[in-house]
Amino acid sequence: MMIAVFGQDRPGIVARISGLLADMGCNLEDATQTILHGRFAGMFVIQPVLESLDRERILLALEEGFQGEELNFWVSSLEEASPTKPAQEATDPFVITTIGPDQLGLVAGVTGVLAQFGVNITALRANVRTEDVSQWVMIYEVDVPKALDRARFREALYGKAQELDQRLSLQHRDIFETVHRV
Repeated sequence: MMIAVFGQDRPGIVARISGLLADMGCNLEDATQTILHGRFAGMFVIQPVLESLDRERILLALEEGFQGEELNFWVSSLEEASPTKPAQEATDPFVITTIGPDQLGLVAGVTGVLAQFGVNITALRANVRTEDVSQWVMIYEVDVPKALDRARFREALYGKAQELDQRLSLQHRDIFETVHRV
């Protein structure tokens, strides 16, 4: 099953959710969470140990566990969350970073090129991280198909970045992680 959570951020949300799930006999198989403008956003994939635990019982337990705390929950079976499973194409992981002025259509421009070339976004993060707050930093983690014409893709991506007045970096994820290791 998949659980989505959105609401006012505060410490302890993940601990309480995972504790409630464990108390119900649900194994946490995958999770991701982030903070967006002070709001908690999380996704959890669980496997209930007991077959009697359906999505309604899990949803009710989560809502009761956080009653009055400004958190919204959505629970779905994995089949409902992804009714058709796309064929797995061989890919390489890359990280794309753009730095430049914030503007209308920035995300749409970059992601439009990614979609055009069949590149899947696995994670996206946007933050002002420069001393000059007029500069917007975006980091896209993507899976690039191995069969893709990389020269055409790189040309289109850098062309869009130039059009949007962005400095762009495209690196294999292994290189990115090595360079940015703390």
